[in-house]
Amino acid sequence: MPDRLPRELRVLYEVTRVAALGPYTLEEVLDRICAGVRSEFDFASVRLVREGDDELVDRALVLRRAVVEGDRVAIPLLVDGRCFGHLLCEGCSHELDEVDVHVLSTIGLVSGIVAAKARQYEELQRADELKKQFVSTASHELRAPIAIVYGIAGTLLARGDELSGGQSRELRQALFDQSQHLRDLTEQLLDLSRLDAGRIAVHPRAFRPLDTVEALLPRIAPDRVGDVHVEIDPGVELVSDPDAFERVVGNLIDNALEYGAPPVVVTGGASESTFRLAVEDHGPGVPREFVPRLFERFTRAGEKQGGGGAGLGLAIAQEFAVAVGAELDYEQAEPHGARFVFDVPRSPPSAARR
Repeated sequence: MPDRLPRELRVLYEVTRVAALGPYTLEEVLDRICAGVRSEFDFASVRLVREGDDELVDRALVLRRAVVEGDRVAIPLLVDGRCFGHLLCEGCSHELDEVDVHVLSTIGLVSGIVAAKARQYEELQRADELKKQFVSTASHELRAPIAIVYGIAGTLLARGDELSGGQSRELRQALFDQSQHLRDLTEQLLDLSRLDAGRIAVHPRAFRPLDTVEALLPRIAPDRVGDVHVEIDPGVELVSDPDAFERVVGNLIDNALEYGAPPVVVTGGASESTFRLAVEDHGPGVPREFVPRLFERFTRAGEKQGGGGAGLGLAIAQEFAVAVGAELDYEQAEPHGARFVFDVPRSPPSAARR
């Protein structure tokens, strides 16, 4: 940087240059911005403040520029008219003049843009990683059942007349099981693609949870309906999206049947504002160390009965719950087992999540 340039331009250049250097993770970009402002203006400390009760920060937000009070400065990071956060600078060793305040305000604008770009970069990196996981998981999970279905169909076609009645029934049962697995996996992958594309439209209407669950069971577990006990208040009615409700509950019941042990008990009751549905099994439960990752994509705490799953069901259930303004949590059942609690507003939230 040539020495003949004004100090103000040099300071702005240096802070911007430091902020724009890689790597581009949001946390590292913000750390470099804080370090650059601290160095150029000789502050004792500079830190990012996202929320708080600091009056100086509130004034900076209202005025939408840097505000000085004694040896402290609050600098809003503004992006498209929105505040990304504030730099709270403390312990200035010299008095700041009006030009300094303008430069700090400009640094806030530039830094806000750089930080917003860093967040976008992180989101793109995450989306790219999810896409790679999606393709890898889809190809892996689909390959096995497709190969089995193809092999059984080929056997029945080529040697069907030679098979005994027992062998034929066994092959037909395996064909049904693998076809069901393919259907479930395809629905999960389609749900995932719709969620990622933001194409989940919420259409609230009145329905009875008991009716929905009773109609759902024969479709998702036709051969295990007797393993599920439903204890839902028949008089309760919700105004929510019944398709999203069904997606959540269906994934919870499927998860309980596949990873837990019967009986699976589905209970439901309502308060004045919330309907609470719980799905509880009598299996070993979820290992404590796995609980924080329970609703992440492509993760499994154990092996499914009858084959591995893609680790998508609970992640999809969580996203559909968020879409209708509901909450989905895990609890350890007593004396053992897994218990998932689904709290749904009895009427639609004022603002849709999606």
